[in-house]
Amino acid sequence: MRNLKKRIKIAAFDIDGTILPYGNRVFSKTTRHMFKELAKNNVISVLATAREFATIGDFLEQLEGVDYFIGGNGAFIYDVKNKKYIYEVSLNKNEIQDVYYKFQNRLGGFSIVDQDKVFKDKNLSLETWFIRPNAHNYYDLDFSKIGNKHLHIACVATEESKELTKDLMNYIVSKKYDLEVNSVWSHGLFIGKTGVTKSHTLEILTKMLGMSQNNLIAFGDSSNDYEMLRDAYYGVAMEKAGWKLKSVAKDVAIDCDFDGAYHKLKELNVI
Repeated sequence: MRNLKKRIKIAAFDIDGTILPYGNRVFSKTTRHMFKELAKNNVISVLATAREFATIGDFLEQLEGVDYFIGGNGAFIYDVKNKKYIYEVSLNKNEIQDVYYKFQNRLGGFSIVDQDKVFKDKNLSLETWFIRPNAHNYYDLDFSKIGNKHLHIACVATEESKELTKDLMNYIVSKKYDLEVNSVWSHGLFIGKTGVTKSHTLEILTKMLGMSQNNLIAFGDSSNDYEMLRDAYYGVAMEKAGWKLKSVAKDVAIDCDFDGAYHKLKELNVI
């Protein structure tokens, strides 16, 4: 059994499918306790997720002790205790608007986050487990009402994610836009600023704190966690994660239905 107590100073967690079962809105008692235990052991805790302020709901309030919220797949770092952004990047409005109009006929749905609002096209359904609880923060897409400083992430629903990703990237590269498809799954993809991932932003945060990713343990279950698990000193994939994610992880935890992250931290003597 490994003992990482002296090495690990910061712990990062994806949310959905990692510490919260898909579709759930309330964290287990054990998971809530985990964040208190991390604080008691002087381990800094981070939520690193595609969620942002329009979709985070009351999660920051539920998880007493969380230090930082990295949202939009790395688009910003929010200092939870001091209630302020300490890092933020934005998509270029003109670039993402052009990409949307170029490909709109191939998109099963499109949304873009502007700080605490999500603007969606007419094809995007609000009746999904992810969107429904936050539907009040979704507005009809109107680029004239969207700003240009807090565009954290765009999401595309599609049943041809591989083909669409290739065509999107060919177009983005041809136009020399500062955009990229940064993660893909069977029913969709995320578009972010070039080079921005959860790992990229965790590197920035660890440097701010006088640490490095050699002090980081990270937990994830999906394609947008790939770089984070690969680059952390100790990356942990959840049991239901795919083979690609597990191939870059150092360990596997039982799933969040059984509080796997908590039990792995105990096993490794981090808490």
